[in-house]
Amino acid sequence: MAKGKDFYGKDVPEVIKKACKEMSAAQGDLAIEVIETGSAGIFGLCKKKAHIRVTRKVEVADKDAVEKETSAVQESPVQEGATPKKQSSKKKKPGAKKKAEKPKSASKNTEKSSSKAVSSARAKDAVVRELPSEEVLASVKDDISLLMEKMGFPSEVEVTLVDYTLECQITGEHEEALIGNDGRTLDSLQYLLRKMMSRRLPDRMMLSLDAGQYRQRRTEELKERAVELAAQVKEDGKTQAIAALNPSERRVVHMILQEDKAIRSRSVGEGLFKKILIYKPGKKNKSGSRKGKGRQGGRSSGNK
Repeated sequence: MAKGKDFYGKDVPEVIKKACKEMSAAQGDLAIEVIETGSAGIFGLCKKKAHIRVTRKVEVADKDAVEKETSAVQESPVQEGATPKKQSSKKKKPGAKKKAEKPKSASKNTEKSSSKAVSSARAKDAVVRELPSEEVLASVKDDISLLMEKMGFPSEVEVTLVDYTLECQITGEHEEALIGNDGRTLDSLQYLLRKMMSRRLPDRMMLSLDAGQYRQRRTEELKERAVELAAQVKEDGKTQAIAALNPSERRVVHMILQEDKAIRSRSVGEGLFKKILIYKPGKKNKSGSRKGKGRQGGRSSGNK
């Protein structure tokens, strides 16, 4: 089907009128797909514009007709200009028969390679992800700016798309207040914005909120701390812990320690913020066995 043209506006009827006017066509002559019906938002936040995709019905019909003709030609057993081969009544020698069969195997290999190329091309097309439009990026930026103003912390907001992640950077005099203790306020705002923007962004697109490059500074700090604690564990054998980490921070610690075979790391706890234990392999089992032996000894002495 022919690729349609996107139109945006306050509501669907208004966008349809806009499309008809711009394409100089009546509504009945257009194939209209409603992508988003639009929303007024809450307290002025998260407004959603109506979004439709329009294609001329004539273009769609022409496209379908061309595809049918092409498929009919490809499925025809006799190509244009080709003449049927005459069957010879003479018997051919076995050697000659083998020579005649070689082009067939070559043609089969060619067909297989071409089919593999087509399937790989289709696989690449299947993993192509939908990206948000410039209007969506602008609306996300406006909503974050409005949220900062309503909180009493007006700030500069920059929104960029990096590796299918929407990175939102806040700068200004209120950076420390927005970050909070150990980044808790920033994490809470990020969670809230992800919920608010989930229906507006494509599936599985992540939104990252940062203020004053805090995320980068926090990552470097966690890497250094993880390496120091790992060295301490290898030296004295005592388990160490890093508490109150969000999922992305825990991932940083696990990634920096995964190549060190002398120690292990795992997350423990419940909820969003968990702690990471750094310990020597097998230490937990040994300590558990010692505790079990101690309890058994106590019970035996009591029985006596």
